[in-house]
Amino acid sequence: MKRTLFFLTLSMWLIGCTPLDSIDIEDVWYRVLDENYVDFSMAGRFDPALGDRSKYFFFVDKSLLIRVTAIEYETVLPDNKTPVIASGVLYHPLNKKSRGVFDLMPTARLGAGAAGSEMLYAIEGVLAFKGYTIVMPDFIGSGSSDHLPMPFLMVENTGRVAYDMRRAAAKYLWDKYRYTFPVETRIMGYSLGGAAALATQKYYEKHHANTIKVKEVFTGSGVYDLPVAFEAFAKSGISEFVAIPSAIYGLNHYYNLNLDFTKIFTGNLISKNGHLKEDWLFGPHRLSAPGLTYELGREVRNYMHPDFFKSMEEQKGTEFEKLHQAFMENSISEGWRPKAPINMIHARLDACVPVECTETAVKKLRKAGANISFMIYPGNHVSVGILYFLRLILSFI
Repeated sequence: MKRTLFFLTLSMWLIGCTPLDSIDIEDVWYRVLDENYVDFSMAGRFDPALGDRSKYFFFVDKSLLIRVTAIEYETVLPDNKTPVIASGVLYHPLNKKSRGVFDLMPTARLGAGAAGSEMLYAIEGVLAFKGYTIVMPDFIGSGSSDHLPMPFLMVENTGRVAYDMRRAAAKYLWDKYRYTFPVETRIMGYSLGGAAALATQKYYEKHHANTIKVKEVFTGSGVYDLPVAFEAFAKSGISEFVAIPSAIYGLNHYYNLNLDFTKIFTGNLISKNGHLKEDWLFGPHRLSAPGLTYELGREVRNYMHPDFFKSMEEQKGTEFEKLHQAFMENSISEGWRPKAPINMIHARLDACVPVECTETAVKKLRKAGANISFMIYPGNHVSVGILYFLRLILSFI
């Protein structure tokens, strides 16, 4: 009996130590859109403030030469079957060996022409000066797919699009530099990128645990559960980053909800002839979040129908009831036990993403057995966002 138990234990240990398979890139299609080189003397391209303060950045490797490449690749829409061409940007050190890979999720870029693949030098990419390979998808509705509505916070699609971008980046770097993608990755993101980071971890661990090992996740001020976010916005009545209309518009499109927008929105979002101003939320001339804030203001009551401010129970029979099922299907913190440790932060005075979003997600995920480090910092969404990136840079000296 003891011998049987010994061999059973040994077998289980050996299975647990089996190396992961490499990510499959044989049939991956990609196309290079743009590429360039950058060193730290050109850091001002990522943000003018970096160039002015470069002498203080003692913690980055200023001798690195980095290849910046925008690519297109194949992925799918939220129905998980309709093919679409998406885009993204990657950063890879050329004159030194890469220290590993980060899957970096971008912050929200609602306006046209603001995707990482279009700007090439996205501020999040500055972390490449730590010597890591950075992979950053644009996500659907941005970059090469900006002719489509954004599937805001649709968990499964977010993870799938990030995964397909990772495969395309792996294929490109193998073809170009014979660089073999490691099986380990770290995932990070702030704001909309924070929710995307957790969604990507969920997707990797549920669907690709045999080819990708998520080592650590760093996420900040994300909308992890839409019902929690919308209830908090209804309670506070303030949103400094106007994204609620775009999120509802995307859900209506991809879930075929056939919403009557005159019973969802009000004010300047509805034209004089009683139709939603769709060009503000969708298409090549759509407004950025600052543009929407300028047109609509910080007060949520300026553009949301009175039914929005009712409880979920009171919303039965209204147009908002149609959204509830889509909300529940896209709860990142439901039906999942994260394996990799998660580092979460949020701003105490966050008027862009309510702090309740993170507090609720932490409670649910800890109850499921997740290993989570959580801190609430004084400050607003922007100031804590700066702190988030500084912490990450300092963490990997």
